[in-house]
Amino acid sequence: MPPVTIDAISGRPAVSGGARLRYVASAEWGTRLMEQWVRPPLHLAKAYHESDWAISLLTSPTAGLLDGDLLEVEATIEAGAKAALISPAACRVHTMASGHATVRQHYTVGAGAVLDVWPAPLILQKDASIQQTTQLDVAADATVLLCEVVTPGRAAFGEAFEFTEWRSKLRIYRDGDLLAYENFSCIPSKGDVADWRLSFPSGSYASLYFLCPKPLGDFVQTVHDLVVADAAIGASPLRAGGLGVKILATDGISLRKAIFSVRNLLITHSKIKFPQALQRAQTFFN
Repeated sequence: MPPVTIDAISGRPAVSGGARLRYVASAEWGTRLMEQWVRPPLHLAKAYHESDWAISLLTSPTAGLLDGDLLEVEATIEAGAKAALISPAACRVHTMASGHATVRQHYTVGAGAVLDVWPAPLILQKDASIQQTTQLDVAADATVLLCEVVTPGRAAFGEAFEFTEWRSKLRIYRDGDLLAYENFSCIPSKGDVADWRLSFPSGSYASLYFLCPKPLGDFVQTVHDLVVADAAIGASPLRAGGLGVKILATDGISLRKAIFSVRNLLITHSKIKFPQALQRAQTFFN
């Protein structure tokens, strides 16, 4: 059998798929996934249910993304519903001769609803390129914990910042008003994120956004005061409530400890009981 080359891989048809999900609250049954549409490169496992929560596991049966692939996730959490979307297995963005993979996410969270998005890392392999867009539309009294984890290469192959480009655009709206906006491109060959690479030469990155109707007070300082070995944690308040948190860590173990520390603080502040099934199902961080 001839060896598989990058050219051979790049000649395959691109895959376009994802998921459209709608969660509804019921006084009798709690939250249930009422509508779903799923197509590769995504797979949706059967939902967990605990109390009035629904927990959905999203995984990639194709083991990652190649150039030309499109992955779209659209989730609507209706008023009063409580839903969690997790991906317990890392998703690789594979080596590419040209082009890029695309990820688009859109989450809509209704009045009094709760959404927790907690994926395993997105691993940017050598010569990989990805473009991401994320939009979050949130009601004024909704609660959201949105997490993203990115690893700049495969540790087992000694890769570190050898990917081609990571482009990301994020918009968060509360009751139609723009609350947070991110738009950046990271191209290691041009010397981008030099401070990250200097302090954490092969370290991972996590971003968390937390929206909650409860006042934050001096909560930002509480996050800043967290001490996790081999990790740096920073937090910034959002204009109309909530906060954004960024984490850099030396390795995956330190990053996991930092993410758990921040999540525990945020969940405690929300006064909402997050289900134990959520942590059991998110096997990557256990």
